[in-house]
Amino acid sequence: MITVLSIKEDMILHPNYENSILNVTATILKSYHAPSIYPSIKELKKVLDKNPKHLILVLLDGMGVNIINRYLDKDDFLRKNIKKTITSVFPPTTVAATNAVLSGLPPFCSGYLGWVQYFKKEKTNQIVFLNQDFYDSSRKFDEILRDKYLSYPTIYEQIRMHSPNVNTYELFPNFRLNGFESFEKQVDQAIEISKNDERNFSYVYWTQPDFIQHDFGTESDEVKGILKSLNVQADRLAKEVDHDTVIIMIADHGLTNVVGIDLFDDQKMMRLLRRKPSMEPRATNFFVKALMKKKFKKTFNEKYGKEFQLYSKDELLDSRLLGYGIKHPLLDDFLGDFVAISIGNKMFNFKEHSRFLGHHAGLTKEEMEVPLIIFNKDKDNK
Repeated sequence: MITVLSIKEDMILHPNYENSILNVTATILKSYHAPSIYPSIKELKKVLDKNPKHLILVLLDGMGVNIINRYLDKDDFLRKNIKKTITSVFPPTTVAATNAVLSGLPPFCSGYLGWVQYFKKEKTNQIVFLNQDFYDSSRKFDEILRDKYLSYPTIYEQIRMHSPNVNTYELFPNFRLNGFESFEKQVDQAIEISKNDERNFSYVYWTQPDFIQHDFGTESDEVKGILKSLNVQADRLAKEVDHDTVIIMIADHGLTNVVGIDLFDDQKMMRLLRRKPSMEPRATNFFVKALMKKKFKKTFNEKYGKEFQLYSKDELLDSRLLGYGIKHPLLDDFLGDFVAISIGNKMFNFKEHSRFLGHHAGLTKEEMEVPLIIFNKDKDNK
């Protein structure tokens, strides 16, 4: 049994797979006649049922409802156009959540769980997005492991298959080939695409305000400044896109202020593990030595039970925190014997002390609640 100790229940929020970023994608896919087993969001479906010529989905990394309400005025574009609050997926972190949006699958099905995942066949704790071993940066790989083991039909491919008359575009930062150096440049391009005489779908991903919150926490002038600048560009996008355009804006997750625990210094705990920790600092994967599971559980809960919920693998899967559907074939390999999920302000540092002031992947409302912003050019303003 999993219990919550000295944490207020109203601070904790589980993903709602009928009202989440996954359901945003499901609603979009269905509007283009692509199948999805996940429910539509009625407020979005109502808008998309009118078959807008241009649809733009913007994901601003880390833009939780918490900072929108803290830093934006009620008449600012991003706050004014929130149609409802939805949840992220679990874990509420970029690897799991952005892939949920781009695949239309929850982590249970996509296999994307966190920044560091253990690939059993390759014997590596790999940084999934970077194709690097987390604990041994000198190690080289002949293949990109996420392409080898975690590929899926993207939202673009699904749209083109079921609505071949729709052109699709993706606008990423410049860590991708032909990416953009600023959100302003992405907005320029999205406006240009909306002028095309064609039906189209565009996906725009930008890295802020996630980066700034990692460095300065959620309560800082730096975060306020970034969010205000994003709002200016979002407002410009709405004003300058062509008619018959719908703009949807979401985040992958929010962030919360954190205090790090140097797990690598806890030798009593580390000696109980058969391999080093993985996944996320606030949703940490533990592979425990044979015959040590009872001792690990007791030791962990005595030291960290007030700040983390400890799930066995079976408890985690039964909880449906990861979603539901067709289970990814490597999910059992990726998951350890236990996963510790933060329900307070603590996170684990795996190999070195971290100076992050803000982070995500836990079960607090700050991490889980994100906005569903919908702007219909012809209806909401001209």
